[in-house]
Amino acid sequence: MSSAIEVQQLVKRYRRITAVDGVSFNVNSGEIVGYLGPNGAGKTTTIRCLLGLLRPSSGSIRLLGMPLSDGLPRVLEEVGHIPGEFGLWPQLTGAGCLDYLGRLAHRRPRRRAALCERFELSQTDLGRQVRYYSRGMRQKIAIVQAFQHDPELVIMDEPTEGLDPVMKERFLQLLDEHRVAGGSTLLSSHILSEVEQVSNRVVVLRAGTVVREISRHDLVARIRHCAATFATDASSAMPTTLPGAFNVARVGDTLRFDHRGDMTALISALSDLPVVDFVSEPGSLLDVFFEIYGTDSR
Repeated sequence: MSSAIEVQQLVKRYRRITAVDGVSFNVNSGEIVGYLGPNGAGKTTTIRCLLGLLRPSSGSIRLLGMPLSDGLPRVLEEVGHIPGEFGLWPQLTGAGCLDYLGRLAHRRPRRRAALCERFELSQTDLGRQVRYYSRGMRQKIAIVQAFQHDPELVIMDEPTEGLDPVMKERFLQLLDEHRVAGGSTLLSSHILSEVEQVSNRVVVLRAGTVVREISRHDLVARIRHCAATFATDASSAMPTTLPGAFNVARVGDTLRFDHRGDMTALISALSDLPVVDFVSEPGSLLDVFFEIYGTDSR
């Protein structure tokens, strides 16, 4: 499988501060990879290095099979970008901003009309100066300009900031369509549920280094949150331990716990007890995040 992004031992230092320290990861063609970490972990610095906005202190970057140092202008024609802080020229109209940003890509914005319709940017909206736009309207422009030239690779930092729930769902659908069509995406966001919904893999940073990489399949199989409710008159039969269970807590007639691994032994143990209801839900990316950063982070 070819790689849209290949990062090897990337280091970025600002004098005595090392913002990114030996980061390596890849994004395969037709894949969405979540790039996660708390504020200051090095996510935005990595993205700026990928786009040629910062020069790495050391390490190598390849975008779409080409070393970044060899052909940055040509590579960026195939890249869409949504920055974490998307600025617009207040005196320009929405259409004027899209025109200008489209010219920078050196490619015809063939998807603009369809994207504007999807995100409810009318001709009236596009004819207004962006100084009068809401935060959500500005973010719609950010999305359209990133996808309007139909790029092969999209790199995004907090792309749903300011969007209402309907527009967020349409955006996530757009990402999935981009993936199905063979496009690649690097998605950095603090909204873990959105990253989990669309990503094939996630790469987690801590203090400028990669500390975990996990696939969607591994995430689902990693941990389950369970609740077993016992008959009201059988509370004395509640066990204190169960196979594979941890974080066990009793709440009234219900035993709540987490479970990892094969559930065969657990189900067998519960079948011999006066259980009237049992619920098991897969763990989430949030669980992984707090496992890495510690429960105090909650």
